Order: sequence, then structure tokens, then C-alpha cells
Amino acid sequence: MELVSPDRVMRLDPVFGAMGLEAARSIWSPSLLSTREKACLLLSGDIAVRELGLPFELHVAMALSKANMSAEDLRELLRHVAPAAGLNPTSRAFERLIVVVAELGHSPDSRGARAPAPHPATPYPADVLGAIRAADPQLALRIESQSAELWARTGLSHRERIFASLAIDVVGGSLGQAFAAHARMGLAAGIAAADLHEAFRVLAEYSTVRAWEATVALESSLRCCPKTQSGLPRLGDRTREPRVLESKVEVERYERSVLDHTDASGLAIVETRLVEKFTGGIVGKGNATHLRLERPDGTGTLICYERIAGSVAGLEGSFLLKAEGMMEPGAIVHGRWEIVDSSGTGALQGLKGNAEFSAERDEGSPTGWRARTSLTYWLEPRSV
Repeated sequence: MELVSPDRVMRLDPVFGAMGLEAARSIWSPSLLSTREKACLLLSGDIAVRELGLPFELHVAMALSKANMSAEDLRELLRHVAPAAGLNPTSRAFERLIVVVAELGHSPDSRGARAPAPHPATPYPADVLGAIRAADPQLALRIESQSAELWARTGLSHRERIFASLAIDVVGGSLGQAFAAHARMGLAAGIAAADLHEAFRVLAEYSTVRAWEATVALESSLRCCPKTQSGLPRLGDRTREPRVLESKVEVERYERSVLDHTDASGLAIVETRLVEKFTGGIVGKGNATHLRLERPDGTGTLICYERIAGSVAGLEGSFLLKAEGMMEPGAIVHGRWEIVDSSGTGALQGLKGNAEFSAERDEGSPTGWRARTSLTYWLEPRSV
């Protein structure tokens, strides 16, 4: 991906500039994380280190021009990290954002508003707030109230909010309970450990030492998760306790047809049908039908239904999933899917869960695509 203003970085120092551009090209190249997620990580990192100069300006420019983010999306990002990063530092980030957005030719105005109470419950697991509740109930109540409001807002995906929160933890050097809670929330939301490791590699831009420590802290937490001898999490008895499985996806057949050609809106309606082979935690074949709203550059959105027949953690059966996602510049597709209620058959009756998926171009694949998915799942107890 083409970087914004590389000459300004080189003018700082020829050696340092080359190092910085090398790191930036690695960060912004196609990978498991979307360009929006990378922008959320980097801008949150800027706020954590209170660096609102050239790096912040370049990251804002990349977010607006390359990551399909609007000025209002960037405001929402700052709102989300404000309690953890600090209200005073974030106020200065808002001041700088308004100036940079205007200089880049975008309107700095906002029509954002707070959603009226009551808000949904805090997304933090109840047990992780136990210690702070015991030590200071008033601070605990403040954390719960703020998080309940912020995590329920629109403008950013749940996954983007998790990455932004982790950026504040890692760059700020806080790897205690809040970091563990955000990592746990990420895994429960279907973010794979590989995605978290990549996020920490992005954040190495701020400190390789802190990225190092975060990586070790994450691995220490993952070793506590029960696994089978094959290395996959146990499905266990029929229980609502979530487990996480990672799978690779090979697209064996890909058929594309235009249902309605592009009009003045620039959008076409396109149907794609895929046959996919799953390996890893999910083993089997999937038959998927996608309905896409597609722009001339290939970006857009999609919805999908897919039936997968095979096994999950060794239990055989089939299930249906419903997916939503987006196509981004650089031939990257990512999104989220949920298991359709009551669609499980065989040993997978009562299967529930949700997942994140990502796909990208792979010239070595027969269909030109490779993908992966991370499923958070559980089995509802059967009625007697």
C-alpha cells in the first residue's frame, strides 16, 4: 500500500527515515488485520504516548485515504479510548484532529450525540471487575458506567474497539487486569491469538520492549486455557462455557455473477458462490452464497449464508452460518459470522457461537484466495 508523505519521514534523518518507512510498509501491507484495525491501533498508540505531531498527522491521513474511515469514525475512536488514555490527553488529541482533518480537506464538524440511558450492561466479564469492586466500589461503578455506554456506540466495530483498548494497554505499559480483560474479550469475540500477536507487532512501532512484554503476557494467559492432546480447546460436556477454535479455509471453487450492473451510485449487485474446505478446529466442506454490493474498485459489503458439514472439535454434524463483511482495498475481505439457531445436526445439535473471518488474495491458491476464521462456540444442554 502506498504510504502518505514518505519524503517528510526521510527528511528527518536518512537512516532513521529508512527504518521508519520499512516498518510502515510492513504494518500497512495486506495481512490478517484490516486497514481500519491498523489505523485504530496506531492512532490509539499516538494518544497513549501523547504524540500528536508528524506520526499522528500521517496516521490520520492514512485512515482517511486508505482505511475507509471518516472524520466521525476518528472522533468515535478518540471517544472510546478517552477514559483509559485520559481525558486531558484526549482533549488535546481532539484539538489536533480538528486541525489535521481540515488541512486534509475534510469537514472537522461533528453531529455526534450521547445515547440516552439506560445502556446495555458493561462488556467486561463480571469476575474481572471483582477486585476493583472490592477495593473501590465508586471507581468500579464509574468504569462500568463508562464502558457500558462507550462499547454500545456505533461507528466502530466491536473488534476495532478491542484493538484500540489493547493499544492503550500495551503502549501505556499496563499489562495487568485491564490488559487481561481486553485480551479475554477479544478471544471471546472470535479474535484469534494470531491476530493479537500481529496487533502487538504493529504496536512495536512505539516500543519493541513493550510489544515483547505484551506478547509474553498474552502467551502466559493462553497457556492457562484447557486444550486437548491435539492442541485444540475441548468442547467438553454440553455447557455454555465458550471455547475458541482457529481454522484455515481453502476456497476450492469460486463462481461470480453480476445480478445488477453499476448505476449512478457506483454500486453493482453481485452474487458469488463458493465451495470451501475447512481444516484445523473445523474440518469439512462449506457451501456459501454471498450477495455483494460492489464498487468499481472491488470494495464494498457482503452478506452470506453457508452450510458447513464435517466436525467441530471432533464432533460430527453440520450447521448453518450467517455472515456480514466488507471488501477493502488491497483485495482483503473480512467480517463476522454467527451460527444460525437450531441449525446444528448430529453431534452438533445445540451448537451456538460467532466468529471473525478474513480472506486475501493468494496467487498460489487454485482460486486465487486464502482465508482463515476463528470461532467462539459452545453447546447448549439438551432438554430431557
